[in-house]
Amino acid sequence: MQLGHNSGTPDAEGIAHELSKRGHAWADTHAAAQAFEEAQKSVLAEVAADYRQTGTKSQTEAEGLARANKKYRDFVVEMVEARRIANRARVNFDTYKVWIELIRTKAATERAQMNLR
Repeated sequence: MQLGHNSGTPDAEGIAHELSKRGHAWADTHAAAQAFEEAQKSVLAEVAADYRQTGTKSQTEAEGLARANKKYRDFVVEMVEARRIANRARVNFDTYKVWIELIRTKAATERAQMNLR
């Protein structure tokens, strides 16, 4: 927990900064993963076009060969890894938001208990 200087109270500014940092990390990694996903059909078409130029008879056959091509397979591996990184950043961001809510609930409970005494 981030606490204020020499106190037991949460450091709102520090928590807000950390939440923003984690949110930006998720946004950046999500955008990178999305860019890969948007490019997937283009990369497949590019590799398939190479096969069509070498005499492959049908587009379906060219796409089948393209899906087995190392360039396309490597692209898919990178795309999946980018999505994994984005998902982990989202978990990190969401977990921190839940942590903040837990701190708020704890503080409210402590205030309520002090009023009961």
